[in-house]
Amino acid sequence: MALVPFRVSGAAADQTLEHRIFQIGQHTIRIDQDVHKSGSLQRVRVQPSSEDSSPDVKSEEHLEHVGLVVWQSAFVLAEYLLRHPPFGQWDDVHAVDLGAGTGVCGIAVSMAGAQVILTDLSHITPLTAHNLKVNCGDHQTHSKVVVHCWGQDVKELMPSPDVIIGADVVYQQEHFDALITTLQDLAAAHTLIYLAFKIRGKLRSSTGQVAHDIVFELQLATLA
Repeated sequence: MALVPFRVSGAAADQTLEHRIFQIGQHTIRIDQDVHKSGSLQRVRVQPSSEDSSPDVKSEEHLEHVGLVVWQSAFVLAEYLLRHPPFGQWDDVHAVDLGAGTGVCGIAVSMAGAQVILTDLSHITPLTAHNLKVNCGDHQTHSKVVVHCWGQDVKELMPSPDVIIGADVVYQQEHFDALITTLQDLAAAHTLIYLAFKIRGKLRSSTGQVAHDIVFELQLATLA
């Protein structure tokens, strides 16, 4: 498992626009956001630490909708994955994107040639599917969107993928057990797992907890 933590901020974190355009590797990706339902226009906090002054963590009432906008970890992870294809290239790689949200990561590796299953909860996946269609077209058949709740049966996501990716999926510790269950059920011996997250709040003391709990080898990765 590779963790890609970061502290930087910048244009990629703007959640107030109806759509964003990203240049990731050789690919231009347009992502539509639902800024109103996401609560991104309200800067409120959850699970803060005494040292954390970042304004981008939402209140509990907004957390179920955070997937409706782009979080910077998605941009960072997509950039990392296209710079460092896990098998030298993405063609014919089978990948699962857990908590895909707007779809940035899954769409990026799909455009690079991977066969991707993008997953999220049922109130998020319509936007995921829309963005996949906008960027990959009506006729692409190698990637799809599937509703999946962590901890539930993974048969729709099988066979075990070559790569599992997740951007900003470890911001609520109460969901770690369900995420771990899905990772354990889905991963095979050859599966590589890439998780990216912004270091904030309680994550300072829990970095690597997911990897430790599922007894996977852990590596910290950088964009360099």
